[in-house]
Amino acid sequence: MEKKRIVKVWVDTEGVYATTEDNVTAGYKFSQWKRLANASQKDREHFYLTYGGIHWPTLDEDLSFEGMFESKGYCKRTPTEDSVYWLAS
Repeated sequence: MEKKRIVKVWVDTEGVYATTEDNVTAGYKFSQWKRLANASQKDREHFYLTYGGIHWPTLDEDLSFEGMFESKGYCKRTPTEDSVYWLAS
């Protein structure tokens, strides 16, 4: 399976989104996760990126990039969950 590299991640008041280097964008609504749905916008904006996903340290919440893109039909799950990844440039 072709791997896709994340180049941009952002949040707004409704969800979190990621775009790959070939300009494919996927996202999740915060309402899908109790911790994110009930969090302040400040806590939602306080995240860091890992190779495979997004981590909110103050909320103890993690979301995978592969899951985000798989839920939109852009890829299939893999055993290692690394078909969509972030790597600092």
